Amino acid sequence: MSKLKCSDFAKHVLNTPLWPKQEEILDEYFGGGKSHACWALGRRSGKTLMASIAAVYACFVLEGSYKRKVRKNEKWYIVTIANDQQQAKIALNNIRQLVLDSPLGTEITRETATEIEVSNGCVFQAIPASARASRGKAVVMCVFDELAFQLEGDANRGAKAIYDALSPSIAQFGDNGRILELSSPWLTDGLFYQHFKEAESGEFPFMQAKNIPTWEINPNLPWGCPFLQAEQKRDEDKFWTEYGARFRGNKSSLLASEIVDAAINKERGILLPDRQIMGKYVLALDPARGGVGRDEYVSCIVHFDKETLVVDKFHTFMADFEINGKKEVSIQAVEDWIREHHKIYQFDSIVLDQFNSSATIQSLSGDFPIRELTWSVSTKMKAFSKMKELLNAGLVDIYPHERAIRQLKNLNVLYRQSGQWSVTGGKEVGVDDFCFALAAAILEASKEDDLHWLESLVR
Repeated sequence: MSKLKCSDFAKHVLNTPLWPKQEEILDEYFGGGKSHACWALGRRSGKTLMASIAAVYACFVLEGSYKRKVRKNEKWYIVTIANDQQQAKIALNNIRQLVLDSPLGTEITRETATEIEVSNGCVFQAIPASARASRGKAVVMCVFDELAFQLEGDANRGAKAIYDALSPSIAQFGDNGRILELSSPWLTDGLFYQHFKEAESGEFPFMQAKNIPTWEINPNLPWGCPFLQAEQKRDEDKFWTEYGARFRGNKSSLLASEIVDAAINKERGILLPDRQIMGKYVLALDPARGGVGRDEYVSCIVHFDKETLVVDKFHTFMADFEINGKKEVSIQAVEDWIREHHKIYQFDSIVLDQFNSSATIQSLSGDFPIRELTWSVSTKMKAFSKMKELLNAGLVDIYPHERAIRQLKNLNVLYRQSGQWSVTGGKEVGVDDFCFALAAAILEASKEDDLHWLESLVR
């Protein structure tokens, strides 16, 4: 049985036929002198299934190599480490189903929420990202799930701390000790990228590096298929990272200048209210104190014309209210402006950033559809993702407002190791006020369109 290839084991024992490229990757990992694998593969390439098959193969086919290295009746562990307990449990459940759906199901002797014990002494264990979790155990194989997105820097939860804690245990099993790192590619730094580059260099013969886009693995998603074409059109950069399996730098422009230019309607300026669409307008305000050396208090009015987001008007509030010798925006003037414009636009909704907005919301909430917009990491990602999606699709009509256009072109994305990202126009004042007002308006106007946002959360 020791000569049984992993792909044949999957097909004939686990009743799980693999795609040709999956077979190639797994058979090389177990039959090509490799013990440490780094798989940087595109989304929907079956990474988690492959890792689960690898774990079950190690348990049942390589058991003799491991049992010779442990004391009599000592348990030996195959551990899956994920970013949180829930993700780790999902990976464990994949292993459970593979075993239960095969003739090997009768070999399971004990199950808990985080462990599956097999009659040969192997224990499959799911743990969250913690350097303490499996110290002192005989770990024969570690599967690091989505390692590119595990946080760095925390003494206990950092990816390097976890790796350093578990790798000595694996080393005692020599060439049969297994490390499997799998992830969709992300940033060009961090432990996963470091290990991938080491494996790719060829200087470490025991390391396997695989960097393959989705369409080269998944025959159901060939290059040029409608799904991939739609994803590429929606967000080119994101497409090449998630499906093209390309690593990316920590910083890049949110919008290409030519994309912004294509959205400018040079034949118009501010649009007057249209009676036929009254009640469909959305007003978003980005509050600030205004004045010299401060961000400006700006607003943005938008509406949808079928699928196209039309920017009707930007407005900057003057800083003409003096306090302690400095001028700032008058809150009363803002409220009067909202009242005046609601009469002629009949806003469907009015949203204000939480900064310096509570008094205005309290004052107007009785008579106007007004509420606070809480900017969080997730809402900003959602708003600017939708903005980029609309612009990339040519579904934005904006008039040539010089400062707003300049700010849009200067927006940068700062990517984080966790997989989250933030948008900024820079550290100076007044560099992204119009952008945030527009993003808030888009978020509010698109509040019923959450399908692509939910899809983007699934790697």
